[in-house]
Amino acid sequence: MKTLDLATWPRKSLYDYFRTLPQPHVSVTADVDVTGLITQAKPEGVSVFNAALYAVMKACNAIPEFRQRIQGDEVVEFEQVHPAPTVPIDGDRFAFCYFDYAPEWSVFNEHCLTAIEVGKKQTGLKDGSAARDDLIFTTCLPWVVFTSMHHPIKGPDDSFPRVAWGKFHEHDERWLMPVNVQVHHALADGIHIGRFYQLTQDALDEFGE
Repeated sequence: MKTLDLATWPRKSLYDYFRTLPQPHVSVTADVDVTGLITQAKPEGVSVFNAALYAVMKACNAIPEFRQRIQGDEVVEFEQVHPAPTVPIDGDRFAFCYFDYAPEWSVFNEHCLTAIEVGKKQTGLKDGSAARDDLIFTTCLPWVVFTSMHHPIKGPDDSFPRVAWGKFHEHDERWLMPVNVQVHHALADGIHIGRFYQLTQDALDEFGE
């Protein structure tokens, strides 16, 4: 982790402006193409959830702005950020789980499978993120082809990126999946969100190769 020098930071004026707003978060939803994942990888036993999580985490780790966090009057940047997905538990509820990111798919998938198995045994919702800022909050709504989403936040300085994906659906002989991303506008702009979608798509395409 490093602390940014705000005096020489190129986006200092953007940071100063958006931190004054009571609702400084921006949310975008767009489809990604999961044809290769659905038609090739899934029949071979690849979990669509694990693969989607891997793709968005690979993208988030490749974008410095998605690894930056507001900490009081400072902005820090982590070398790596880690997934904090939701998992279903008894009673139509969900709980959080956490595990370390790995850039290699096989290692990531193993970590994910273990964390989900442990996470599903929880009996209630507990927030284990209070002591760390190096997380990406993620969730999945596999029942809905949604076109927008807004995530709950702790306050104006909550700078955790949040990512959600929904039900995949067929269009023009391609399989698509809605992906939503929400970021703090003091740290990231449309260009960074655009990079997120392109890098997520690139990672998903690897499952169809």
